[in-house]
Amino acid sequence: MRREWLVLAAVSLSFFFLNAATFASLGVVLYTMVGELHWSYKAAGFSFSLLGIACGLSSVFPTTLIRRIGPRYTMTLGGVVLVAAYALASYTHGLLAFYTAMLLLGLGYSLAGNVPAIYTIACWFPRRSARMIGLYLMIGAFGGVVGPPLARAIVSFSADWRVYWLEMAGVAVAVTLVNLLCLRDRAIEADAPVADGAGTNPAETEAGVAASGWTYRGAIATPQFLAVAGSMTMTMACVTTINSVALNHLGLLGVAPDTAAFALASMALVMTVAKGVAGPLCEIVSTRLLLVVGMALQVVGIALFAHAGTLVGIGAFALIFGIGWGVAYLAASVLLLEYFGKDIGSQVLGMVWTLTTVAAAGPVAAGAIADQIGTFAPIFYLYAVLMVAAIIPLVMLGRPLRAGAGPFARRAVPDEGAVPQAQAS
Repeated sequence: MRREWLVLAAVSLSFFFLNAATFASLGVVLYTMVGELHWSYKAAGFSFSLLGIACGLSSVFPTTLIRRIGPRYTMTLGGVVLVAAYALASYTHGLLAFYTAMLLLGLGYSLAGNVPAIYTIACWFPRRSARMIGLYLMIGAFGGVVGPPLARAIVSFSADWRVYWLEMAGVAVAVTLVNLLCLRDRAIEADAPVADGAGTNPAETEAGVAASGWTYRGAIATPQFLAVAGSMTMTMACVTTINSVALNHLGLLGVAPDTAAFALASMALVMTVAKGVAGPLCEIVSTRLLLVVGMALQVVGIALFAHAGTLVGIGAFALIFGIGWGVAYLAASVLLLEYFGKDIGSQVLGMVWTLTTVAAAGPVAAGAIADQIGTFAPIFYLYAVLMVAAIIPLVMLGRPLRAGAGPFARRAVPDEGAVPQAQAS
């Protein structure tokens, strides 16, 4: 088996497990924990928020560690942290221990998640990055399909939510060993394009600059970076809140817990397929257009979820929001690589996830609203409005220009004898 495919399989397995055993299934396990430990909706939502906060704030760590120890050992370290998090969660008797476990879980997610994995894929597939990132996200996202019903089945069969956390700790050990054995570090190719520009706006392509023209600070100072970060922040706010309160929200609307868990799995399945389709689409149509379309679909989906008390409503929500989530998630990741090159684009992706930390306030806000007025619906209508606001700059902004690059600037190419960016840094 060629090494690059072994690497892709390893990082995809890691992301599959992360999606199955963190954000997607946590709300399912919390549903049982809340009843047994007598926690309020707000207290339970705060645990979900801590997971998001830890994941967001620690997203800058992989960028630093990749430079020092490489993505292989960065992801291995993340696996070790995940094992500790799951083990601690299994011994929870109060909120403090569980909150600590969620902080560790968020840190482990960052170290073993998208930032080192996408960097690794860009290194091993320099000419097919968009397609392979889409495949990686699709395989990993399938964990969100498996996670909710699997968590529900484990908790129901064992009649003990602690068993679920212990089993996830065991799986984390296995996944960590796979990463350690299968991953290998490889230097990134400077100036290898992510896509050939087919399907993008000709004016934008002509105005673009090569990856070697960007620095990390220059990239994060552009309005285009902030627009992409804003879109991902709203996407993660919606997804995090939905996963954290779905069983309780749909329960208030008269939906059974098993049906609610199935709704989460259905949404994740649709999102999984959407990510796989969006990867090749990025090579033939504008990635920015795909991001806008994905955001618009999420607006419709989140509004439907506010009162999805019937099977038809749940199905419509799962289909529409799932497609929007998958397309937007993939498009945002690839767009950063197209704008700033694979090396700098992979680095600024970590900053995007750091900025999305504010999305962690969603579950707490949703829980507080439900505690006061007995419904979660207002938070979802608010998300729909904010999502529309996030779409506007994406529509208005074109491709970012490096300082000094004009509308007739040719695409920069490495000078003869120039040191490639990855080697120079």
